[in-house]
Amino acid sequence: MRIPKKKITVYLYTFLLTAMSGNPLFSISSDTSKYVFIAFVLLLVAKHHTYFNINKGIVYYRFFGFFAIIFLFQKLVLGFVSVPSTIAFMARITLGYIIIRHIGHNFKYAFFQIIFIVSLISLFGFAWNAAGMNIPAISVVESTSQYSDNSSRNMILFNQHSNGDRNSGMFWEPGAFACYICLAFLFYLGNIRTLIKLHKWKVIIILVALITTFSTTGYIVLFIIGIATIYIEYKKKYGAFILPILIVFGLIAYITYENTDFMKEKMTTQVAAASQRDKGEFAPDRMSAILFDLHYIKKHPLIGNGFHASTRFADHPSLQEEDLGHGNGFSNFLASMGVLSFLFYLFYIIRYNKNHAVLFVLCIIVLLQGEPLLNYSLFLSLPFIFIFEKKRIKKEASTEQDIDAISYPENLKTYTSLFKS
Repeated sequence: MRIPKKKITVYLYTFLLTAMSGNPLFSISSDTSKYVFIAFVLLLVAKHHTYFNINKGIVYYRFFGFFAIIFLFQKLVLGFVSVPSTIAFMARITLGYIIIRHIGHNFKYAFFQIIFIVSLISLFGFAWNAAGMNIPAISVVESTSQYSDNSSRNMILFNQHSNGDRNSGMFWEPGAFACYICLAFLFYLGNIRTLIKLHKWKVIIILVALITTFSTTGYIVLFIIGIATIYIEYKKKYGAFILPILIVFGLIAYITYENTDFMKEKMTTQVAAASQRDKGEFAPDRMSAILFDLHYIKKHPLIGNGFHASTRFADHPSLQEEDLGHGNGFSNFLASMGVLSFLFYLFYIIRYNKNHAVLFVLCIIVLLQGEPLLNYSLFLSLPFIFIFEKKRIKKEASTEQDIDAISYPENLKTYTSLFKS
């Protein structure tokens, strides 16, 4: 059977955006890799140049213009802005815009399928590690952090983090994998029941992969999604029974919290350690990191302190040459780009996401507590997903066929005949 070109493009583009948003093999941490990444984005710009016409690209230019102004004020106030980091940041937004614009309202479903494939492969990799063996790798990176072992062995679709005792999928660490899995479910808030009905075994495999991450943040967000799904989607069907169901679900979550070291003990230890640290002392755990970042958030609350270590840690010179492995993506983004940038980001998500937007934002903020997700193109470009989804509803999007029969069940026949895998 001939595979439609449309389907290949959708999944290839979705995979590239996902891989460039956290797979260590696609890392752009060095200046050289940033230039390679920027060159790749420029090639996509040339290929999809019509997306940048003044009329068609007005949404993109709003984002580009806003962040350009933020960087301009950082230059004026801080006296220095890293040109490679600034261009790389703009390139991340541009990459997300092009791919999401091209895929349109089908992105959610394509992303779910990519996460399923990565989850399935990750279970084999995790089992391999559990047997006491390192995976065969095409890239091996030694640990560079003084705070934890961030070494990795990468084979593109699976990345062994440290000794592999937790499942990191193809991402830089297990907590990040858990965040991307949660995002796949968050896209379907209010439609989880249909998702399970159409893809029961895929959902089970993804959930098993999430469990093997042993991620505190991932478990918390999964619990929130579970509670929300029971209340939103099953309240009418089960009526008076919904409260007992929620209580039972809550008890299961509480028992899990009490009996897992990586949840209760980890959170208790981090809170205690953070409360005992000296003022201005840095540590990479999420609680210590947010307390440390408060100094820089207060210093430049509106525009932030930039990405370069010389301005980001201007008052802590001893940290400027270290690989810190920052543990709180929320406070790190506020300290780097300012409160205005985050509010701008949230405004577009809430304005265009008409499917439980407040709950979605709450979960994103929780996910950010554990990982620097806004350093990556996919999370940074989330507003575009909802913007172009709304354009579909207004019939302003392209006339390409739908593959997302979950969000748009009227297209189930098209989905079944053309795209079901």
